Amino acid sequence: MTTPNDALDFYPTPDNLAWEMVHSLETEIHGFRRFPSPVLEPSAGDGALARQIHTTSGIYHDPKTGKVRREYLDKLEKVDLDCIELSSDLRAKLKKDDFRVVHDDFLTFRPCKKYAAIVMNPPFSAGAAHLLKALDVMKDGGKIRCLLNAETIRNPCTNERKELAAQLEKLNATVKYIPDAFKNARRAARVEVALVSVDIPEREPVSKIRLELQHETTERLKTDPELAALVSADPITAAIERYNAAAEGIRRIFEEYNGIKSLFSSATADDKESEVLAFNQDYNQAIRRLRVLYWEKLFDLPQIRDNLTTDMQNEYRSRIAELSDYDFSTYNILTVREEMSANIVQGIEDEIIGLFDNWTNLHYCSEYSKNIHYYNGWCTNEAYKVGKKVIFRCCAFSDWSGRFEPSWRVESALSQIERVLHYLDTNGQKYNGDELRAALKAAEQAGQSQKIQLHYFTATFYKKGTCHIEFTNEDVLKSFNLYASQKKGWLPPSYGKKSYHDMPAADRKIVDSFEGEESYTDTLTRHLIPTKSTFLQLNA
Repeated sequence: MTTPNDALDFYPTPDNLAWEMVHSLETEIHGFRRFPSPVLEPSAGDGALARQIHTTSGIYHDPKTGKVRREYLDKLEKVDLDCIELSSDLRAKLKKDDFRVVHDDFLTFRPCKKYAAIVMNPPFSAGAAHLLKALDVMKDGGKIRCLLNAETIRNPCTNERKELAAQLEKLNATVKYIPDAFKNARRAARVEVALVSVDIPEREPVSKIRLELQHETTERLKTDPELAALVSADPITAAIERYNAAAEGIRRIFEEYNGIKSLFSSATADDKESEVLAFNQDYNQAIRRLRVLYWEKLFDLPQIRDNLTTDMQNEYRSRIAELSDYDFSTYNILTVREEMSANIVQGIEDEIIGLFDNWTNLHYCSEYSKNIHYYNGWCTNEAYKVGKKVIFRCCAFSDWSGRFEPSWRVESALSQIERVLHYLDTNGQKYNGDELRAALKAAEQAGQSQKIQLHYFTATFYKKGTCHIEFTNEDVLKSFNLYASQKKGWLPPSYGKKSYHDMPAADRKIVDSFEGEESYTDTLTRHLIPTKSTFLQLNA
C-alpha cells in the first residue's frame, strides 16, 4: 500500500530537469561522451529519471505500455541501472516497465555493489537524510546528482541540515537554484528547488598487506645500512627488493584467499566452494606472471638498455617466456647479462654495419641518395661512404596535436646512432644515454625541432617524418666510415698498416679517392682506425 507521506512527497521529475541531471553525469573521453555505470536511482517513483537514463543509453519505452520496446531488449542487459522505491504501488509499476528494483527504503539500503553514479529526486520532506545517505554510499568515489527543496540548503536549521552543508562544502559541491521548477510538471507545485552536483574523487585504495610489507622493508633496511645504500644508489637492486616484496604480497593474498574461500558457497556448509574471485590461476602461475613483468621492465632501465644493441634488446625480449621460470634475483640477472655480453662485440659490429646499410639503402628511401658519397674502392667502383649530413626516417610529431613530441621510438633511433658512435669514439667504454634523453626532453618543452645539439651531431626533425642529422664530430664520422668500408672490403689491405708513400700505387689511388693523403696521414697519426680489439673491454 502507498502511505500518505508517499503521496504527499511524490513529485515526478520534470522532463527538462531529468535531462539536465542525467546528461551532466556524462564524461567526454577522446571526443566521445561516456555514461557512467552502474547507476543507482534511489527514489525512483514512477521512473522519470530512470527512463531518462535508458533514453540516454539508447533504450526506448513504448509510450502506451511503458515497457521497453522489443528491439531494445538486448541493450537493456548492458545498462546497469538499479532502482529503489518505498511505495509498493510504484515498485510494481517500475517492474512492469522493465526496471530493476533492488530495495524498498533507501535509508536502510546496504549495498555491496560499487556504483559509479547516483541520480535522485528524493522526498522533499526527507531530502537531507537521503542526500547524506547517498554521500555515505559514494564515499569511495563517484558522482551524485540530487534534487532538493531549496530550503534544505538555504536554511540549515537542523543538525541534519548542518551536517549536510558541512559535507557539501568539504566535497566542493555545486548548487544550482531553480525557481518554479515544478510549475508545469505532471504534479505542479510552486517551489524553488536546488540541483546539487557532487563529484567525489576515487579514494586511494588502502592495502593492509602493503602497509605491512612497507613497514617490514623499512625495518630491514634500518638494520642493514649496506643494503639500504645499494637500494638508494642502484636501480637494479631497488627493483629486486620491489620484486621480493611483490612476491611476498602475492603469497599473503593467496593465504588470505584460501582462508576465506569457504564463504564462497551457498547456505549449507557442505556445499562445494565456487571461484567467486578471479583466482583462476594458482600461486605459482601468479609468481610466473610477476616474474614476466619484472624481467620485461629490467631492460627498460637505461643502465641496461643503453649498452645493448637493438638486436640484443630484441633477443632478450624473445626470451621473456623462458625467463618467467627464473626468479628475478641478483644471480639470475648477472647470469643473463654474462650470457649476452659474450656476444656483445659481434653485436656491436653488426649494429655498425646495419646502421651504415640503413643509411645507404637507396631502395628504402629516395632521399637517402643525399647520404652517399661514392669513391673508387678496392676492386670495385661502387664503394661509398656516409657524408656529413644524413637523412633517415624518424617521425617525432604527434598525429593528434601536430606538436613536436619525440616518442620512445625517436629516443631509441637516436640512442642507437649515439651508442654506435660512442663505441667507436671511446674504445668501447660503456654508453650512458642520460644526456640524450635530457636534450630531447628540453627540446620538446621548448618546442625546438631544429638543430637539437646532441653529443656527436645535431638533429632536425620534419613533419613529413624524416630526421636530418649533421655531424659535429668529424673524427667519429671518419671512424664509422672506415670501420664499415673495411668490413665490406672496399679499402686496400695495406690501409692503416703503411704510411701513404709506402703503399703500392693502386692502394694510394684508393686512398686518394676515399680521403686524400693529408686526411690519411692524420688518421694514422691519431689512431682513428677502429678494430675489433677496441670493443673487447665491453665484456669486462
